[in-house]
Amino acid sequence: MKKDRILSGEITENLCSRFRTYLLNKLTGKTPADYFRAFKRVIKCATKEGYFKVNPADMNAKTNPSKSVPEFLEAEEYITLIQTKIHNLEVRNAFLFCLYTGLRFCDVSRLKWEQVKGDSLVTRILQKKTGKPVVITMHPIATRILNNQWEKAQATWKVPHPEKSLEEFIFMLTTHDGCNKAISAWVKKAGIEKYITWKSARLGFSILLQDKNVDTATVALFLGHTTTRYVNEVYKRHRPKDQMEHIQKLPDVSEHLCLN
Repeated sequence: MKKDRILSGEITENLCSRFRTYLLNKLTGKTPADYFRAFKRVIKCATKEGYFKVNPADMNAKTNPSKSVPEFLEAEEYITLIQTKIHNLEVRNAFLFCLYTGLRFCDVSRLKWEQVKGDSLVTRILQKKTGKPVVITMHPIATRILNNQWEKAQATWKVPHPEKSLEEFIFMLTTHDGCNKAISAWVKKAGIEKYITWKSARLGFSILLQDKNVDTATVALFLGHTTTRYVNEVYKRHRPKDQMEHIQKLPDVSEHLCLN
């Protein structure tokens, strides 16, 4: 609408429908529905307060499924990427840390030392029932990366300040776009012909755990989700790794088959 302020009289059912269409045209996945649901909650509350006689946003939120299959790194590609040199070591360490923890870029870029408790990571996600943060057990590789980051940080401090250091960020990263460009160049240098972004780390983390028959409830916990919904709908393998391996699990009746 290109306005800084919108009067309640301007928010009609037609406007709400146009806004929903706008979101579907601009965004993909569940994001359009999530944004519209947030908008609906505001309008519903305003209706109760008397700003509207009838709720103008009383319509279903819609998702916009992506037409492309999201890509991620297989286990052997983890190793290939690790063995490939990259100029920006901070980006490398942070991305590898996400590969082994499932953290999002927004989480790892704001991760502080005070969230590290031994081999566990205290996330900023709160459990609905207890109101306490979700605590994740880290893989030894993730712990090793943190130990390396701690040694690097200590080397930059002229005077040790253990209390203040806990409030500092673990990884010094640039913008999301800048880090994705660094990841893209790294993947290309490794000879991996896939479109890999920071989101791919979280997706790969979930899929590779499921490949090892880790139950979806545990995977959801590692991802910081309170239910298995997103694991089943979003963070799953969309196509088999080896179709021949799976198709051969059907009964072999070649000795008994007669086609004449």
